[in-house]
This record gives sequence, structure tokens and C-alpha cells, in this order.
Amino acid sequence: MSCSSGIASANSILVAIRTAFERAASGLSSPADLAILFISGESLADRSAEILELWKDLAPEVPFFGGSAESLVGLRTEVEGGCGASILLVSGLHDRPFIHELECIKTPDGPSVMGVTEELLEKSKLGLMLVACPVSFSMELLADVLDLERSNPKDPICPIMGGYTSSQNWSSPNLIFCGDRILEKGASALVLPEGWEWKTIVSQGCRPIGEPMVITQMDDQAIIGLGGKPAMQQLRELFASLPTNEQQMMSNSLMVGRAINEYSETFSHGEFLIRAVQGIDSSTQGLLVTDRFQVGQTIRFHLRDAGAASADLQNLLSRSQSAVSQAEGGLLFTCNGRGTRMFDKPNHDARTIDHYYPNLPIAGIFAAGEFGPVANQNLVHGFTAILHLLVQSNSSD
Repeated sequence: MSCSSGIASANSILVAIRTAFERAASGLSSPADLAILFISGESLADRSAEILELWKDLAPEVPFFGGSAESLVGLRTEVEGGCGASILLVSGLHDRPFIHELECIKTPDGPSVMGVTEELLEKSKLGLMLVACPVSFSMELLADVLDLERSNPKDPICPIMGGYTSSQNWSSPNLIFCGDRILEKGASALVLPEGWEWKTIVSQGCRPIGEPMVITQMDDQAIIGLGGKPAMQQLRELFASLPTNEQQMMSNSLMVGRAINEYSETFSHGEFLIRAVQGIDSSTQGLLVTDRFQVGQTIRFHLRDAGAASADLQNLLSRSQSAVSQAEGGLLFTCNGRGTRMFDKPNHDARTIDHYYPNLPIAGIFAAGEFGPVANQNLVHGFTAILHLLVQSNSSD
């Protein structure tokens, strides 16, 4: 195996990192070329110097990538809350991975991304893995910058994968691992050397209800009109058409999906970017959504529940097996609204992946937003489980 993973929980973050590293290292037959490290716990920023010192002691020549999160994912295991570490070690890359710092800054002309160099643009044509701070960095802005660098808008995008760090205490900075440094803002971008790539599976975990409708009136972030009728009227008519169990779900798990491709002929399941419905604007009687929608866009209401999320993930993993039969390892970025917040048993996503990819070395986090391309667009998802499978380019097709 070219990959091995380890996960551990402990009262001390240093003990957790050491234990997870030793478990991962025991599964490798040759020295690691890359470590992907995720950690969880309280006040981690206060321990960053100790964490860096420990890492240089454990693996002085191995660059690390990753960051902190409120909860972690490993092989068949999810550590929700508490103090822990999850590590994926990769060997056999035959070349050094490219790990690069990015930062969002304010300029007189508006926000900009610092660090998008010619070297990054050249190396990242097949995609980059990104771990970013949700407070100080915008993946959408980076996607816009990379799109501008495409010579032809019809060319494939540079896929951006990964997710936003999360935190058990939002007043404390998140940590981001960037080669041989620890950052507290911005983002760390990882580009694999030639011969390796990621294959991405995006499971949004919702199921559609009703029919697609076009937004006909907006007021800031409130949807006022749908299909030429008041949005609330459309919602009431939809509610009346549903069975009792779905009416109950609609009261506390209503989502809205924006069509990813407005030129689609079907607008079927999986073709919508899911966003939460926050409530009703009392002044306009419009639906408040956690995104900026526009008049003319096609939307469809969805319900978020454990059954739909489980079925969608299983279906996508089953379909992926024939296309990605030689996965060496995986990274899972699952929403921090999943886990036992959604499912009635722990370790749901990790064990589901293991069912379809037995003993696949894996590491990951419960993210504050997950990155995964759909329909040639780089998107930030919510309530989603996104699995990135590490494959050798010449063995994945």
C-alpha cells in the first residue's frame, strides 16, 4: 500500500497526534512523502508551537497538509468533539508534493487572492486540494481567479476540493497546516505530483419535493416570487400536497436547491446546489435563504433527512466502484451537521465508505463547508459528504 491512516483520541493533543502518526506509520512499507493531518480539540492555537515541534520530531522531512476541526474522520471511525488526530500518510509519490499558502486581502479594487503564482497555475491544472479558514478566506473568490486564467471559458475548470476548517470554539483561531508551517488564517493548497490525482464523489444528502420553479422576484436574500406567484403561496400549496410524514419533516428540515446548470433539460436529483431555508422575512413574506439567489434562476425545494442522506451516499459509492477501482486512500469532508446530529448511529459516513471500499486508508473532518466540483463549476456545499479518492493517474480510468 502507498497509503496508511491512523486516528486517535486522547486528553492531550500531542498524545493524540503521536498515537495517530504511529498507527499510520506502522502500515507503510516505505517512508512517507506526504502527511495529511487533521486535529480537533479546544484552544489548539495556544499549542501550535508545541504541535509544530512534535511534528518535526515525528517526521522531520515529511511535509504536512490539513488543519483543525470540531470533529474528525478516520477508517470506520468518526471522533465527534473532544481531542483527537486523524492522519493519512502517503508514500511512493516519486516527487515532492506542492503545498502553497494563499490569502485573501482587501485592495482598493475589492477583495483579492494573494499567492496565485504562475507555478501554482501550472501545477494545479488537474486540481488542487484546499483547506481554508471560513472567516478569512473565500473559496468562491479563488475559483473566480482561477476561472479568469482559463484561455477558453469552455475549457475544464481547475477542480478545487477540500473544505473549510471548523472549530469547537469559534472565538479561537483554526489551525491550517502548510508544508512546514502552521497558519491561523488564509488557506493551504496541495497539488499532487505528476502521476497522481483525486477522484471526487459529492453526496448532497437531500431529496427533492415538488417541481422545479423559476424565481420571479427577490428582495436581498429573500425569495418573494416563484413561478409568478408569491413564494409563500407556492410553499403552502406544496405543503398541502405532501403526505403527513413529509409535512412534519418540512417544518424543520426544508432546504432549497439552486439549479447548477440552467440549461439542463431535466433538473433532476443531484443537479441542485443545496442551501438552507432560514425562515420567513416578516416584512416581505419572502423566504430567507443562506445564499444570494437571482431572479430567473431555477430552484427546487428539498428535504434533508437521514434516510435520504444515507441512500444518496450508498448509491454514489456503489456507482463509483467500477470507475475508481484502484483507490489508494481517501479524504472525507463531511458537513458538521452530519454525524450523530443527523444519523441515529455514530460513524455513519466512515462505515458506509468502508463498506464499498473495504480497509481504504482515510482521514477527514467535519467541515464548515465542503468543496467539490459539479457540472464544471467549483462549489461550496453544505450538509454534504464529499469523498476524494487518491488514485494513480494511469490506473484510475
